[in-house]
Amino acid sequence: MQLAIRDTITVMSPFNEQVDLDVLAEDNIRILDLPKGRLNPPVAIILVGLPASGKSFLAQNLAKNLPLAVLSEEEMLKFLAPRISFFKRAQGEIIVLALKTIEKLNQRGISCIFDSNVKKRTDRHLIKQTVEASGGKLIIIHVDITKEEAYEQTSKSNYEVTRGEKKGVILNKDLFEYEVASTILPSVEERALVYKPKEFESLNNITQQLVMMTSTLD
Repeated sequence: MQLAIRDTITVMSPFNEQVDLDVLAEDNIRILDLPKGRLNPPVAIILVGLPASGKSFLAQNLAKNLPLAVLSEEEMLKFLAPRISFFKRAQGEIIVLALKTIEKLNQRGISCIFDSNVKKRTDRHLIKQTVEASGGKLIIIHVDITKEEAYEQTSKSNYEVTRGEKKGVILNKDLFEYEVASTILPSVEERALVYKPKEFESLNNITQQLVMMTSTLD
């Protein structure tokens, strides 16, 4: 028998039992820049892409053209830092907190985009269940660049972080290879949109596709 969304979250949650996930999600929502406009139905956009593929660039640009709250993995990691016991658990905790935050936003009619690599198909399926149960619509975007291009961009980002030119973490070659190997690209059944950062018109095309898939309410 299929678990209810609340039960599913409880089963997969890596948080300590004493943590109130509802309170944590509300605290997370309070620090977000919430859009004034609304989409009907509310949407939740999740991204799948290799490290340094341009996910954050895409998220920020889509939020300029559509009423979307941006859930940043980097900012959520800072938010969770006092509650995380081991770094290896961070990804699991981020997904669970994002899931609950997306649920609460969609229930209020607020659309959002999750600036993170949702690399597991099981996580994407669970987010889809949660979004639809809360009255929203899930949209998956595959940020499509080659492994070689991603590694080149990662090396450039590492250099900028080392020189203090940008904030972030150093992703060494072993971690890069792990991220690549553990990223399961969307299947045909998932009906993901495709964004190609190296193609000039791709950002405009993906924005237009999203506009056609949604309607805006005042």
